[in-house]
Order: sequence, then structure tokens, then C-alpha cells
Amino acid sequence: MIQTFERDQDLVRHLKEYHNDADTRLFSVLDFASAFGSPLYALVYSKLFWPDFIELKGMIFHESIMESEEDRFRVEKALLAGQTRREIERSFNSFEIPSSFFSSNRGSTTLAEDVLLANRLGHMWRLRLLEVFPERTFTVDVECPVDEQPTIIVSQCNL
Repeated sequence: MIQTFERDQDLVRHLKEYHNDADTRLFSVLDFASAFGSPLYALVYSKLFWPDFIELKGMIFHESIMESEEDRFRVEKALLAGQTRREIERSFNSFEIPSSFFSSNRGSTTLAEDVLLANRLGHMWRLRLLEVFPERTFTVDVECPVDEQPTIIVSQCNL
């Protein structure tokens, strides 16, 4: 396992390449946030790192996939088709990183950076689920098929 410092060095190296028109010689990760980030986008990203989850028929779903009546109908349809509630949760709560959340800038990261992001998101989502549903037990799996985007899959253990 790569140590955090080594991952940060790789990230800083990539950020320096990305911002090659600026003097970033002594920058750390947080220096890049300070120089190029914005509080407005920090608020946007906070929903990615600390999302809301919605309960429907005893199942828990990431809020981004239960935004309409059509989404709820798809859950009903899956139940009527005989899928288990765990299968439905895993199917609906499956997010490829980065394409599930970053449609326009997917190519701006390396596969290693995508895996790092998926692992960090997975860790934060576990903590968020524990906070919102302390009486339930969840798995937040981060699957990393070789040469493919990592995927985060969320489901309850006792369904």
C-alpha cells in the first residue's frame, strides 16, 4: 500500500503538470486548493464526499439516483421482477469513478488517482451511513478491475 505522503507527491506532480503555466514550485495539495479552488465548488464537492442517502421500502439509496418518481418506479419494477432488496441496492448504488460524477473532465486523472478518489469516497460514505443509519450495517465496496474505472458499491449487510 502506498503511503499517504507518496500519493500526495504523485498528486502534486500531476497538479503541477496540469497548471504548468503557474509558478507552483513549492506547492502542496492544499496550496493548489487555495490557489485554484473556490468555496462555491467546495460546497458542491461536499455533497460528493458527504452525500445524503434516502430510504425506500427498507432499502437505502444514494440521493443522486432517487431524484424522481421514475427512479422509484424502477425500484418497484425490480422488486416485481423478483430481484432481492440487496441486489437492487447494489445495482442502483453502483458508481464508476470518475464517470458517475465527472462527465466533462473524466480524462483529467490517471487510473491510480481514480482509485485513490474511489477509496477516499468509499471511506467517507461508510462514515456518513454510520452517522445517518447507526442501527444498520453497510458494506461500501470499492472494486478495482484491472485497467477499468474503480466502482463504489453500497448495500446493507442484512437484506
